[in-house]
Amino acid sequence: MSGTKSRLMPSELKARPTTLADQPLVDEILSDARLGAMGETAFPQAYEQAREQLLTLMDGGVMKGWFIELPGFGVLSAQFYAPTGFVGTWSGDTITAPGVEALGRRGIGTACMAVALDALFADESVQRLSGYVAAVNPAALAMCDRMGFTREGLARSHMVTTAGERVDAMMVGLLPAEWAGAAAVEQRLLAES
Repeated sequence: MSGTKSRLMPSELKARPTTLADQPLVDEILSDARLGAMGETAFPQAYEQAREQLLTLMDGGVMKGWFIELPGFGVLSAQFYAPTGFVGTWSGDTITAPGVEALGRRGIGTACMAVALDALFADESVQRLSGYVAAVNPAALAMCDRMGFTREGLARSHMVTTAGERVDAMMVGLLPAEWAGAAAVEQRLLAES
């Protein structure tokens, strides 16, 4: 064996819609301690209100959300998507679950997001996914590139890091017609191996 970690593939995963019973998992994933430990990703802390309201909004159909699971291991990622206020335009967050390091695999974020995007774009009312990625997070930007997002512009001094510093963010967007699907992402990943 070469000692390199094997890459996780989207076909190994399943998307499970969130339910109100998932509140303890949301509290754990979005805890202030976890968000603070994420480093310079510019993910906001003090998500008390989000922790309390996310699942209710999803249960009411206002937001969409999935936990991406690896059978036999458990939840790897939480995926939360909300309308932006423009018809058909959604924005989302992807957050890795606690303990995924123990899996010993690489490409977890890419595989999880691919599965979530299949679920999101299955809804024909979703006409655009857009969001901001901190410029100080090259791994997240690379993942967006692998998914087929277009880098649409730079928002200067847009996000605040956990250290209280303002950083630039790249605005990214993806249309349903541009989304090739998780199976296509997997084929590209296999070809790169």
